[in-house]
Amino acid sequence: MVEFLQNLLTKLGFYNGNIDGIFGKQTYNAVMYFQRNFGLISDGIVGNNTWNALNPYIDGALGFIVPTNIDYSSSILEINLNSLKKIYPFIEVNSIGKSVLGKNIPYIKIGKGEKEVFYSASYHANEWITSVVLMKFLANYCYAYKNNLTIFNYSARQIFETTTVYIVPMVNPDGVDLVTGEIKKDSEIYNYARQIASYYPQIPYTSGWKANIKGVDFKIYQPV
Repeated sequence: MVEFLQNLLTKLGFYNGNIDGIFGKQTYNAVMYFQRNFGLISDGIVGNNTWNALNPYIDGALGFIVPTNIDYSSSILEINLNSLKKIYPFIEVNSIGKSVLGKNIPYIKIGKGEKEVFYSASYHANEWITSVVLMKFLANYCYAYKNNLTIFNYSARQIFETTTVYIVPMVNPDGVDLVTGEIKKDSEIYNYARQIASYYPQIPYTSGWKANIKGVDFKIYQPV
């Protein structure tokens, strides 16, 4: 979440350091700078009042709902989905179930046509960039539909009327959170997964981790 904060403050012009996920002095000063400019208590603490002041920009007021330059965890996905629901009430967001760690596995439904299309991403934890691709596509599609524009040279509203699109943007949130640093290195879960990874020393931990948090990999089999 620190990367998300740094990314947002950078786009708002309050932070010009590295987006590294470290809440150091430069990030602290950027938060205070933002707070001063928005009439908040300038204490460098990102509490409820500071997040409330940031919310209009998280919700895409400047057109950057889905960040594409930071590690994309399940918590950032949740923030993005909440923003999209507020701006585009014509989409349906729900859950297909929960992960091993009890995190929601959300799906999005957009459109109302008879043709049905299904997209999913992040089966493999270290391929979390696929979640960003799907979420960016969703945001672009929603924007095009709302404003009666085209997407990939097709009318977004015609696609909406003739096709129902289902998206599961993050099938494996636990694994994604492990490789993106959302799960902290001093946690019991992190050490549990590291013990599993120790049986495969040729695969770097955590960057090579593909499985869910119990070490179960995902494979899709085609019928013969």
